[in-house]
Amino acid sequence: MSTRTSTRPWYRVWPEYVALVFGLGWIPFLPRSAVLFLARFCGDIGFRFSKKLRRVSLENLNLVFSDSLSPEEKNALLSRCYRHFALLVLDIIWFTRNPAERMAKWVTWDASTDLLFKDEAQLLLTAHYGNWETVGQAFAACGQPILSVAAPLKNKPVDDLFVRLRQKTGQKIIPQQGAARKLLQGLKSGAKLAVLLDQNTRPRDGGIFVDFFGLPVPVSSAPAALAVKTGAPVITAVCVPDDQGVYTVTVHDILKSNPNAENPVADLTGRMTRSMEAVIRNRPEYWCWMYKRWHYIPEGADPARFPTYARPVEPRDLRYKH
Repeated sequence: MSTRTSTRPWYRVWPEYVALVFGLGWIPFLPRSAVLFLARFCGDIGFRFSKKLRRVSLENLNLVFSDSLSPEEKNALLSRCYRHFALLVLDIIWFTRNPAERMAKWVTWDASTDLLFKDEAQLLLTAHYGNWETVGQAFAACGQPILSVAAPLKNKPVDDLFVRLRQKTGQKIIPQQGAARKLLQGLKSGAKLAVLLDQNTRPRDGGIFVDFFGLPVPVSSAPAALAVKTGAPVITAVCVPDDQGVYTVTVHDILKSNPNAENPVADLTGRMTRSMEAVIRNRPEYWCWMYKRWHYIPEGADPARFPTYARPVEPRDLRYKH
């Protein structure tokens, strides 16, 4: 797994850290209705002025939905998406005050999630969809042992603070470097492992190309390898809010490795990716369309089918990094 490869310029580190601390000083004290209003306001501002991100988002939407959605429908979908992600960011801060009590009130678990509370090792599969941050904390607040691997932020002081916030309810954050052994030990001891699958993991870092909405994307093979090695089931679960700001966690799939497959790890990685694709297609407004998911063009693929931000895989992306 990769380590921190770049950092914020020095002139951005402390302003960002001070802004986060400032937010921690007042956002947690807002009533829920004010948080929802602020999320709508910030989301609308972001949608209007973040031209670069909106361009990426529209390219992604055009790739997935083509002419099945009108330009007006795509803009409306993106507006809801921006509002949702503004709420996610605000809730990372808002839930820091009395987190266990607030999560018990504002995060609900439908009947499909009963299996998550079984006393067994599980890989909980999600993506940059819904509120992936809060669901891990809420699960830990229910007394469940859960491990997560967090990609380090470029701003180390902010990253260190975020890690402390994420662990307030008992969730354990594992650094990327040397994570595989710790995660394997955790699964063998019966812990749950939360996995974000929709990240551009280059082949040099253990990624393999699988189809995602009809185009190949690099996906980490590490979660599937852990599931194959331990026999733990992979459970697709997501957490989305309603108009009142109440989150509901639901389970969509239960996947198990197929020992008869030619390549069990690649087979399970593909099925995991298709599982999340189905969730995203069903309610696309909750996925992070601003992310350059189709960033790498594998050898032999037609560049014309990819977004303009994509680039061909280079030798440095393929070389395994020790």
